[in-house]
Amino acid sequence: MGELIATGAGDAYHVTEDCWGLQAGRSGGEAQGYALHDVLRFPTRGQAEAAGFRPCGICFPAYGTPQQP
Repeated sequence: MGELIATGAGDAYHVTEDCWGLQAGRSGGEAQGYALHDVLRFPTRGQAEAAGFRPCGICFPAYGTPQQP
């Protein structure tokens, strides 16, 4: 697994910036006029979790039930 992706506004880390959960959150915030937070990158799951993020239920289905768009 490569690096993991998160943003300062979210609470989950993702495998890819193409995750529709991440994209939906960013596009929704942008549509409401919010400034987008920088993308954070973590080399390991342990580092992402130590920073306060949880696994995305879409990227890591065993950790949650993803909601379909």
